[in-house]
Amino acid sequence: MKSQMKMHCQSRNYFPRNASQCRSACRALLLCLTLPLGASLLRAQSTNFLGKVVHLPDSSAEIFSPATGRTISPKEKPYTVGDRVKKGDPVVIIEHRYNLHDAAHISNQRWDLLKVLLDTRYRALEARIARERGERLMSLGNLSGQQLQHLKAEELDARAEYEKARTLIGQQDEQIGNVSPTRKPLASPIDGEIAEAAFTQNQTVNEGFKLYRIVNLAQVGVAARVIESQFRSWPMGTTAGIRFDNLPGKVFTGTLEIIEPAVDQETRTRELIFRVSNPDELLRFGMIGRVEVAP
Repeated sequence: MKSQMKMHCQSRNYFPRNASQCRSACRALLLCLTLPLGASLLRAQSTNFLGKVVHLPDSSAEIFSPATGRTISPKEKPYTVGDRVKKGDPVVIIEHRYNLHDAAHISNQRWDLLKVLLDTRYRALEARIARERGERLMSLGNLSGQQLQHLKAEELDARAEYEKARTLIGQQDEQIGNVSPTRKPLASPIDGEIAEAAFTQNQTVNEGFKLYRIVNLAQVGVAARVIESQFRSWPMGTTAGIRFDNLPGKVFTGTLEIIEPAVDQETRTRELIFRVSNPDELLRFGMIGRVEVAP
């Protein structure tokens, strides 16, 4: 053994004075040879796959038209793709005009409202007659002042009910006649950036039409499809290092948030989504990066 260590040290052009120095030199050499091997084994054990930047369910919102109508901008220059909005800011106004189907529906409802109007009008007329009769009886001394005040209060209540019914049916008639269309502003539900605008200003849109899609880039997702043979039961919250070729030197940390429960039958893959903090908004939707999950 001593002769082998001596021969090794001589082959390295190092001539220790004794066997102890030769053993120390061999240990150092062995450590230098095994470190790269250990690092390569660690990398081999980690899982690598490609990922794509996507929006998270809680960081995007879509705005739909609540009724058929004309789109109007709430400001001089309409909002378009790339514009920033704050939560609560009105982004579009829908000027709702009733179509024939709506008018027919309202016309059918009008009969019920008309019945209420006639009933309240009759009660108001009866209350007026009772109040006038009470005034005559009081002048003859057959009715007290308190009783008269009670009749006046009943007349005021009946009159108020009649006016309420008359106002309601007047609104219905106005809507059927298309005299004054209703304008409804639609506000942004989140802070973010407009990623999609699916209409032009003054365009007539139908109920349920998607107007805007708004995204918040402060938090994004990185979706990766993992081959079934490489898939492991990673727990929620597992971290991964994510790198992008167009952002050299930067490593983003992702936290596992969603695991698709079913395997894609065509590709035999399962989708994972990592939540990534993006305060500087360097990551944009559609960017491709490499995801590395440590063992």
